[in-house]
Amino acid sequence: MLYTKEMTPPSSPFHYCPACGLKGIEFLRQKEFRCAACGFRYFHSVATAVGALLMHDGKALFIERALEPSKGKLGLAGGFVDPGERAEEALAREVREEVGGEVGVPELLTSFPNQYSFRTAWYHTCDFYFRADLLTPPDRLISDPKEVASLVWLEPRDVNPDDLAFSSLQAFWRFLLSSGRLE
Repeated sequence: MLYTKEMTPPSSPFHYCPACGLKGIEFLRQKEFRCAACGFRYFHSVATAVGALLMHDGKALFIERALEPSKGKLGLAGGFVDPGERAEEALAREVREEVGGEVGVPELLTSFPNQYSFRTAWYHTCDFYFRADLLTPPDRLISDPKEVASLVWLEPRDVNPDDLAFSSLQAFWRFLLSSGRLE
């Protein structure tokens, strides 16, 4: 997916107006829903997500996703930032939850917009990608089988961006390969 200012969502997550219950809520200008019947307006703001580039012996840690969206595809340990949580805290929490590891102080590399679909809802996200030292030895990592089918260590240059789970992750990987940030 090319990154343009306007991204088209797969479909509206609303079928009925949350205020009056009538059908016919409209999606306007990439972020606003409006009910023609009662005038209710909802602004669909961007959700923040994080991904962790964790390296060991020249290889990058990927997770094979156990759940939709993109079940079976490769992703990085990461996820949504909770309300009241700093992105760096979310990164440490997600690495702990998904792969059972602890990380050092993360370094922000870049961010990319994304659309994340979950069941019938979708979210505009801004995915922040960090590089962090993995403080837990790789042989002591324990993945969460509810979220992670397996842990996969790959040479960065062997990763095909098209095999990655999300368009923002694909763009991030292309950015890393072209910028020399994997050296």
